[in-house]
Amino acid sequence: MEYLKLNNDVEMPVEGLGTFLMTPAEAEAASLAALEAGCEHIDTANAYMNEKAVGRAIAKSGVDREKLFVSTKLWPSIYEAGDAAVDGTLARLGLEYVDMLILHQPVGDYLAAWKTMEKAYRDGKVRALGLSNFPQDKIAEVIGAAEIKPQLVTVECHPYLRAALKDDGTGAGRRQRGAGPFCPSARPAARRDKGVHARDCLAPEAPD
Repeated sequence: MEYLKLNNDVEMPVEGLGTFLMTPAEAEAASLAALEAGCEHIDTANAYMNEKAVGRAIAKSGVDREKLFVSTKLWPSIYEAGDAAVDGTLARLGLEYVDMLILHQPVGDYLAAWKTMEKAYRDGKVRALGLSNFPQDKIAEVIGAAEIKPQLVTVECHPYLRAALKDDGTGAGRRQRGAGPFCPSARPAARRDKGVHARDCLAPEAPD
């Protein structure tokens, strides 16, 4: 497995299993199979409604927690919930911490949510922080308000959409992670079997 070192020295596997559009049963089965096959990176989200299933798969796998990279995303409806948003996510996953916590959408009070995530980071509940679906100007807004800069920006990236963010000169040193289907024979249907791959969606201009 290859790894990317984030700007806080946390190492993230370049490939992983995404659980978007999976039912809880599908997410549990897919996550367990992936973990048993040696996958180290599982991605879920509040909005996917399968965090509990991913947590069950992790528990059943018997893989040491320290060998896994688990990422999840906060949904805008709980951006203002404070510590409860993070604690609820951890409870659903059955974990004491996640390796990556991401703001899922740039709507609502995402700056307040970022402050909550920074506190969770300092409290040891989160090892790295990220953004998803944020356009360039809103990424810059978060960076300007942040005490802890984002370690990751997730963008949709696959043969039908080669997306990459340009260097905005902030020197934040964040990584980009691309999310896309493994086998995109038809884009709408292909989104069902979604994986994450960090390496191939790094823009040449992106800060290292």
